[in-house]
Amino acid sequence: MIDKENIRHMFAERLHAALDANGVRQHGRGADIRQQLKARGVVKTAQAVSKWLNGAAMPELDSLTALAQWLGVRREWLEHGVMPVFADQPTQQSTGGTQGNVSAVSSEMASVPLISWVQAGAWCEITPSVESIHAEQWLPCPVAISKSGYALRVVGDSMTNNGPGRSYPSGCIIFVDPEIAVNNGDRVIASLPSSNEATFKVLVEDAGKHYLKPINPQYPIIEITEEMQICGKVVGAFTPE
Repeated sequence: MIDKENIRHMFAERLHAALDANGVRQHGRGADIRQQLKARGVVKTAQAVSKWLNGAAMPELDSLTALAQWLGVRREWLEHGVMPVFADQPTQQSTGGTQGNVSAVSSEMASVPLISWVQAGAWCEITPSVESIHAEQWLPCPVAISKSGYALRVVGDSMTNNGPGRSYPSGCIIFVDPEIAVNNGDRVIASLPSSNEATFKVLVEDAGKHYLKPINPQYPIIEITEEMQICGKVVGAFTPE
């Protein structure tokens, strides 16, 4: 059965990544999107746009086409995640010369280092040069990411969802951008004062306080203290077969 909620959330992540890449500010994105759609002859309500950004709904074809044109990405990528991201990137052709149902991973994608959780924990403190990092390997990132971006391999099941919705099982690769502002509900990497490693959780705000919340309810929620730092926002994920 198709997980429609997961599809909507993945679309929202791609939309936010494209907005980040185009320098569209976090606050007021809904207004910017409405303005751009209106300029292209598409009129949508603020409520509809808010649902797209929150992963609660998918745009219709006219809105998707207008968004893709504005953000400079392919509609197929924005809607379904079908590579390549940009229209001028080559797509894979089948041996018969016709378009297949897969596309090649573009060599123009940014490559980021796959680092350890200890390295991630120190990322906020030392702000290392990515080029000088000792990495397990370098991976092509399927979404827009800054030059300071990096990848991590998920360990454990604290971010595994046993019900509907996004899930990041052990072994999943996540892509992290430390240069993007984070907001309530974002998936983030944070340093922990109790260890020399980082942790992967959902950033939540309640009654003026901020917390790190695991997706798996069997794990405790962590209140963010002054000693803790957010080391980046998760902008994409890949689960190996």
